[in-house]
Amino acid sequence: MAPIAAPFPSDEWFAELVQRASADTPTIDRLGIAELRLGVEVVGDDGRPDLFGIVLDGYEFRSAGRVTEDGFAPEVVLTGPLAAWQEMVAAIEANGGADGAHTLNTLSLAGVPLAVRADDAVGQDKLFRYMGTVQAVFDAAGAPAAAVVHRAS
Repeated sequence: MAPIAAPFPSDEWFAELVQRASADTPTIDRLGIAELRLGVEVVGDDGRPDLFGIVLDGYEFRSAGRVTEDGFAPEVVLTGPLAAWQEMVAAIEANGGADGAHTLNTLSLAGVPLAVRADDAVGQDKLFRYMGTVQAVFDAAGAPAAAVVHRAS
């Protein structure tokens, strides 16, 4: 399992992440459909946030790359310091998936080190409803690079 070659966080890293997750059709099929516009906010050591968008649309995933909150209109945002995100990604790469201490649920449930931000309860609810799928997308950082798979309509 080769780590994603692009640096985290970057448009290229998220594009490769989503490509790897999309190629794992057995996991996607097992988890079922998900409908969510997720913002991933990485707060740099200088306090400047970078927001990346991921769209879960049924069985299809796509990366919107670096976005603005107004332009992307995420239903929910997972936000946290760069160091926490890097530690999570490193654990996923080392283990082929998140260990118990580095799941999105574990890292965000208490609001530390990651926090969940949503304009309404529906966005927050959707994150936790689809957490298995969101985690599978991030766990793809520990999967081998794969070709894009397109589902028959």
